[in-house]
Amino acid sequence: MVFAAVSNFNIVPSSGFFNTLFHQTLFTVKIFNIPANGYTLNLIQLIILLILAVAVNAVTERLTTKKVGGLFAATLITIIGVYLINAFVTLPFDFSIEGIRIIGALIGAIIIAVFYSLIRAQTSGSKK
Repeated sequence: MVFAAVSNFNIVPSSGFFNTLFHQTLFTVKIFNIPANGYTLNLIQLIILLILAVAVNAVTERLTTKKVGGLFAATLITIIGVYLINAFVTLPFDFSIEGIRIIGALIGAIIIAVFYSLIRAQTSGSKK
């Protein structure tokens, strides 16, 4: 089976002040040397992940009737979900905005968020 290339859409120009502000501010995540070069985020990717975190929190609340937490917790879980999906799964029908694969990011983050909220509900319910 031949996978189609993931099409990338850039919304921020690649030159000038906006390039310096949004593309050259980097944050790298690397766990147990996977992936080899690390998972690198820049400012525009972090903003896209914040938007995805709000969507993931809404979907998780709809599925489990509990929110993951605040924006920070939802963003952290979204980054973990995106990291896991990008490291291990390639979807043939995915597209990316500024290097963030959107469909894979949503799927991975929703899976992690649902499991997190269900496990948290189970452990907090057993204390009663």
